[in-house]
Amino acid sequence: MGNSWSDIFPWAAGAFKLIILGIGAYLAIRWHFDEEARVREEEGVAFDRAKNIRKMVILLVMLLLLIALTVYLTNLFY
Repeated sequence: MGNSWSDIFPWAAGAFKLIILGIGAYLAIRWHFDEEARVREEEGVAFDRAKNIRKMVILLVMLLLLIALTVYLTNLFY
């Protein structure tokens, strides 16, 4: 098959979708952490920001590993 846009489109669309979903997941996680911090601050409870940043980093690393695994497995079957 020749080099046409139809050969590259699924990869570009998939990458675009993963990037958008990754950004959306990051913003959703960050919003929930910030909302929890705001609620706890109003209640007068001490909020450990470093602990929550570590949790967020772990979640983002897991998301990146899942994306890498998906790309790797996709390449195995094609």
